[in-house]
Amino acid sequence: MERTTYKNLTASGAVKAGECWIAGMYVNSTSTGTVKLYDYLTASGTVIFNTITPAIGYHSLGNVHCTIGCYADIGGTLDVTFLTLES
Repeated sequence: MERTTYKNLTASGAVKAGECWIAGMYVNSTSTGTVKLYDYLTASGTVIFNTITPAIGYHSLGNVHCTIGCYADIGGTLDVTFLTLES
């Protein structure tokens, strides 16, 4: 059974450790905030999405597959909730 989990971040950190699929993100609030996503547990490794300057609201990320985990490098002021899929 597939399930969706979430992780809210206001600073850089791991979205999910281990294999997962990133379905999307909901930007709750932002003031010149940016986010860069990695397939790793730190701000190194394979870049999934380079620096994004998102608007408030939902953003589909296309169920991107992460093999090691997902790390969000957040800049500026950003409150974002990531949605991940697991099997």
